[in-house]
Amino acid sequence: MTTVPTTETQIWQALKTRVATLPVGYAVSYPMEPFDPPVSASGKPLPYVECRHLPNDNTRLFIKGSDPHERMGILQLSLMWPVSDVGTGKTHPDVLTQKAGEIAAHFPADLALDFQGARVRVERAPDVAQPLRDEAFWRVPVSVRYRGYV
Repeated sequence: MTTVPTTETQIWQALKTRVATLPVGYAVSYPMEPFDPPVSASGKPLPYVECRHLPNDNTRLFIKGSDPHERMGILQLSLMWPVSDVGTGKTHPDVLTQKAGEIAAHFPADLALDFQGARVRVERAPDVAQPLRDEAFWRVPVSVRYRGYV
């Protein structure tokens, strides 16, 4: 028996498929999937990207309940950079902003993302926040806002 993916699954898969093609070359941590942060051969932590999906409330636009609903949300990508690398001469803090900007550039405004009949569109240029200290990593949030009518 083949199960037809729900609208929520279709949207998530459309987003996740694009994340899988990030050009920065770092490992990606997805929600509820096993993940061990990468380490170098000498055991030092390496950068990676943390991915989270934050769907918002759906909006009913039409009288008929089976008609498309407006579905919005945020794909939250966080560049996780080892604290031990920043400010030691190995990595300048501006490198984090540059790398986060490269992640943001992978999701330009109006980019359409499709999966099995569901389409969402990147609503505007992603927001890149200032780095935040998160234990052994600097976290640089990149917020990708999307909207779809599914």
